[in-house]
Amino acid sequence: MDLTQSTPPSDKREALKWHNRRAIVEAAALLGREHGISGFTVNDLAKEAGVSRRTIFNHFTGVEEAVQASFLDAMSGLYGQFQDSIGEQRFADLPTAYVRFAEVALELDVIGTVCEALVPFLPSPSQQTGTCSEVDKPSSVPKQGSAELELLAVQSTDAAALKIVGLLHERVDTKDPFEAHLLAEHLITTITVSADRWFGQTHGELTQETRALWQELLQRGMNALGRGFAA
Repeated sequence: MDLTQSTPPSDKREALKWHNRRAIVEAAALLGREHGISGFTVNDLAKEAGVSRRTIFNHFTGVEEAVQASFLDAMSGLYGQFQDSIGEQRFADLPTAYVRFAEVALELDVIGTVCEALVPFLPSPSQQTGTCSEVDKPSSVPKQGSAELELLAVQSTDAAALKIVGLLHERVDTKDPFEAHLLAEHLITTITVSADRWFGQTHGELTQETRALWQELLQRGMNALGRGFAA
């Protein structure tokens, strides 16, 4: 049973596990933003989540794994929003799908979600939820983050690429499996490179101006991807 899905399963036993895991992950994200990934204990996490220590260990090996799960869940949640925006729409071919997929990527609050999910992993956690403060100054993601964060970034982007491949196979009437996989990887890479450039220029500060910069960078990336590099 996938306990990371956005809605609880119908089975009561599995639904309880789902709700417990969700409570733990949300509590871990909150405590991580307030105290950092190593700044609280299993007891603190159990109290915040409203569950027992045993329940914590039924799902995770400790607080660090729970915080890591909060990052992965946040990234998975972005894909869920992406899929909701696509809805049941079908596409005649990959170029048509690309246009819509790029539009949806620009509509989502990708950078805000990433910033909030990153806070627990920064050396001096911001006290402002959803922002990376001037003190934090992450210069890039994940190059100058921890090895844990680099692994999480790889896991989340790989998972997103696989999901997009599946969505392309499901919704595009005429497609080559190889080219569908290429398109999915290129879409994810465009977002990742745009985020890396954004952090390098803004140090992770979320303002109206830096959000506009994000839109500009992502739009440039998607435009470049759409026209190709051989023209």
